[in-house]
Amino acid sequence: MDSDIFRAGVAPGSPSTDVEIKMLLCYLLSHIEEPIGFTQLHEALSEHSLVNYFELVQALDDLCQLGQLSVTEEQGVQLYRITPLGREIGIEFKRTLPLSIREKALDATRRAIERHRRLTEVNIRETPCPAGGFQLELSIPDKDGELIGLRVFAPTRQECELMKKRFLNAPLTVYKGVMALLTGNEQVLGTIFSSDERKLF
Repeated sequence: MDSDIFRAGVAPGSPSTDVEIKMLLCYLLSHIEEPIGFTQLHEALSEHSLVNYFELVQALDDLCQLGQLSVTEEQGVQLYRITPLGREIGIEFKRTLPLSIREKALDATRRAIERHRRLTEVNIRETPCPAGGFQLELSIPDKDGELIGLRVFAPTRQECELMKKRFLNAPLTVYKGVMALLTGNEQVLGTIFSSDERKLF
């Protein structure tokens, strides 16, 4: 494969050799303390153009063959885990990688994991309306049914996407806000809507 194609889409200053990419992956997986799928890893490392698809596939395959990562399949998804050997590599060589690269990659990886988890914690369904616009159904499942379920009309695609993103970023804030309004507990509203929330979507 042509080297220019193999490095396509990678930002200047990113890990430039296969060894650096493997060290970065060992560093990441030794810090997240949970298995991660290829999709989340690719999403995270693509956010700052640190590693492209081809490099990631090759590095993961090599690390598994070297015994620094293990891979298992759960519900049809391959999940990668750090091994004790891989953890040693991540700790020993982490300072070889620039601090800015490590911080960007780790923060993006954690957010990718949070996004994946959030998508399993809420339900979103949109249905186009015959006269235009969208019927948007938002809910937070609970072991006994639903913690909350909302059905709202979005007149445009833009507003529909905005509502979905807002709900995905802060489902519990939406729940608390609705409950505060319904119960008349206005003192709670100020603390809810002034909260600093992590933007995942």
